[in-house]
Amino acid sequence: MPVERSLPSYYQSFSKELDVAKNRVRDIIGSAHWISDGTHKEAILQDVLKRFIPQKYSVSSGFILSNDGESCSKQLDIIIYDQASPLLFNGPNFVIIPDQYVRAVIEVKTSLSVGTKLIDALENLYTVQSIMKRPSDNVYFGIFSFGYKDYRNIGPGNVAQRLFTKIKEFYRDKRVQYEGTDLQFLQTRTLTSLCMNEQLYGLHWNDTTQNSPEFGLYDTREQSFNYFVSNLLSTLDNTAITLSKPLWFPQSKESSVLLKERIGF
Repeated sequence: MPVERSLPSYYQSFSKELDVAKNRVRDIIGSAHWISDGTHKEAILQDVLKRFIPQKYSVSSGFILSNDGESCSKQLDIIIYDQASPLLFNGPNFVIIPDQYVRAVIEVKTSLSVGTKLIDALENLYTVQSIMKRPSDNVYFGIFSFGYKDYRNIGPGNVAQRLFTKIKEFYRDKRVQYEGTDLQFLQTRTLTSLCMNEQLYGLHWNDTTQNSPEFGLYDTREQSFNYFVSNLLSTLDNTAITLSKPLWFPQSKESSVLLKERIGF
């Protein structure tokens, strides 16, 4: 008798693994060492992503330098880069790398809200985007959160609206300082995706094929991680993922739309 297969259940198992693992260190240390707790969650996500990304890439935390050496990012939670690239510094799970070799940057949060945690993540990503100046279909810029504070009490629709409003305000403020066109700004300075594990997923259609990119937030629940990793892989190796798309992407997000709007200026 053939074994019944379920790709959705396969991806959901990683989502559950992230959810279970997030509390292990806190169960031991309590609330005494929040920095260690946050670092642990970055390591958890790094470990899971390493199981999916092509072997030609490496995953680490660290800093990104501009190719002229004049600018440096803030410290970044997760950097995915070409394994063959020369490194200015290579330590245990910590690198300093020229920007030309970077393919993805991900900020990790234990619990997201519309306060300082979201703004800090957006600011860190914006700093490195200003250094790299590359389109979003060439580099993936994401935020991954293990949850959202008071998600159940607020409800997914309200959470989506609050997140989008804050994101829109952040980029409107940054747009004032940018000298290019609105479209260039959206394609090189804005977020690629936002994932709240087992809750919702956000994707900004801001690649260079889009003339009026929209930001969509979706009630994806246990499939949120599946969307997150499949879109990351699409940036890292679009041809391979496109050829076998049913293996990577779950069903259409359109049935779970919470919000779809342009950031606009």
